[in-house]
Amino acid sequence: MSTSLFSRPLASFAAALTVATVLALTAATAWAGPGYRPDSTHPSIGLAAEVPTGVAIDQSSQVIYVAEASRDLLNVQPGLIQQLNSSGVPTASSPFGTGGQDFFVGVAVDAATHGIYGYQIEGANTPLGPKGTPKMSAFSSTGTLGTSFATPNAQAETIAVSSSGRILFPNDVANSVQIFNSSGTEEGSVTCASCPGGAFATPQAVALDSAGKLYVVDSAGGGRVLRFSPSGSSYVYESTLQSGEGAVAIAVDSSSNDFFVGDITGGTYHVVAYDSTGTEFDDFAAGAATKSMIEQISGQLAVNATTHELYLTNPGGKNLRIYERIASIPAPTATTATPSPIGQVSATLKATVNPQGHVLTSCGFEYTDHVDFLANGFANAADAPCPAVVGTPEGTTISAVVTGLTPGTSYDYRIKVESHGGAAQSGDQSFQTLPPLPPEVTTGSATSLSKNGATLGGTANAKGGTVSDCHFEYVTQAAFQSAGFSAAASKACTTKPSGTTAVAVSTKITELEAGAAYRFRLVVTNNSGTTQATDATFSTTAETCAENAALCPPTTTPTTPSSSAPVEAGPLPILPVTQPKKKALTCHKGFKKKRVRGKLKCVRVKKHRAKR
Repeated sequence: MSTSLFSRPLASFAAALTVATVLALTAATAWAGPGYRPDSTHPSIGLAAEVPTGVAIDQSSQVIYVAEASRDLLNVQPGLIQQLNSSGVPTASSPFGTGGQDFFVGVAVDAATHGIYGYQIEGANTPLGPKGTPKMSAFSSTGTLGTSFATPNAQAETIAVSSSGRILFPNDVANSVQIFNSSGTEEGSVTCASCPGGAFATPQAVALDSAGKLYVVDSAGGGRVLRFSPSGSSYVYESTLQSGEGAVAIAVDSSSNDFFVGDITGGTYHVVAYDSTGTEFDDFAAGAATKSMIEQISGQLAVNATTHELYLTNPGGKNLRIYERIASIPAPTATTATPSPIGQVSATLKATVNPQGHVLTSCGFEYTDHVDFLANGFANAADAPCPAVVGTPEGTTISAVVTGLTPGTSYDYRIKVESHGGAAQSGDQSFQTLPPLPPEVTTGSATSLSKNGATLGGTANAKGGTVSDCHFEYVTQAAFQSAGFSAAASKACTTKPSGTTAVAVSTKITELEAGAAYRFRLVVTNNSGTTQATDATFSTTAETCAENAALCPPTTTPTTPSSSAPVEAGPLPILPVTQPKKKALTCHKGFKKKRVRGKLKCVRVKKHRAKR
């Protein structure tokens, strides 16, 4: 961005935003080209019974056929082929089926016989294991089951039948498009061996135009669409129509040879329309087809050559969407909105865009500093792209983060959008970046203390700057006394702070000394400088005697002479003999003590009778 002699004084560096008057939307050009929009009377047909995938139209009778896989993967109810009249009402013969566990994914009409072919896969990953059988089945226009023949278990979601009645089957197992006759005999194949970009890797869908040219979607490697010309009984490569845009589906309007590609870009399904020369003329139906529980199934396409209506199956929504042709595509609209958040060197620019239901082919913000804007407008502006796919039918808010700004500086920006309906740009919006301030940092406390670990905490306010570093420094008290934090260890914060308010930060540290005192602090760096917080202290818990035997007090153990050392026998010590004390003799009443044969005994006292 260039500088200028002009400048606008800043009211306050602390002010985060200076909003200019948003100018009225200015539409640039609007080229009147044909396009598509949801059908004005019948935008969708409900198909809630099963999961719709393949779709085909009998161009003579206008009858619609939809291949539907079972959505009950536990019990695996039979899939079916739904037959609908041109108004979307099931016919008396609908639905068709074989009576088995049918996972129908592809369907095609034989224009000569008005019969149809339904292709079904094997459901390999159901809750009860493999279910169904990969095969091709023929049905009459009234649903009578004819012959069936086995096929590889391919992903073929769109099959085709040539004017001669041959079936074109995209086989991602064999990496080819196989050609079968009505009896199931293979009569040839197309491998694309000499195609630019190499042979087929995942052929998934096929279609034919009025000249018999074959269109193939190879969904591998970002997807590509290739066109082949008929050559005898086979086909030869003609051109690559699309590459790297996520192609998964193809359909051709046989009256004009316009063709339509279903792409998945950034996870969003949308339909890109091309004329017969390969020139893109519309991009629509963004988000109209969603995934179902059967992940490999994508929305498929068919075109009514009489009405030019496009039909799109929606596996996730269990419906069939209908788009009608319109003479011209409406131009998009766009207005800027207040940017938020705004930092010192970055800002999130915002706008409201209405693509009118057509995917924007170009969308981006332009921004420059106010000095340059006054001198040159947006001539020197930098660009910031919008999201990849924006195609809603109503206004939607979009944003883009711009970086590398200068702190305390005023900027101007606008948004420019473009679709196949035209281009538009918004008026000017201004904002001011925050002043250049270093972070505000506070050391908190240490928690979850153990013998060898702790969780260090603190708060940090980035002051709107971009934080490049956030870490805690820690050191033992003893080491701190001698060298401060010069020999400290460090550990990065779990998350880096951002914004303009204080937020909590933390980190877990290990391998500490048990029972030791530590000092720690929080250090944060943003684009304007580094802030070291005041330090704090903590102590790890000490070990106990039960945890570390070395901490237990010593115990006295009597020594025992070693059995290996001889011991000389000496005289035995003479120990004094202690005689037991004799118990004094006590006699009961009526007895007296008397020595009998040298021993003192108690004898009964004789009673004397009185003389008469």
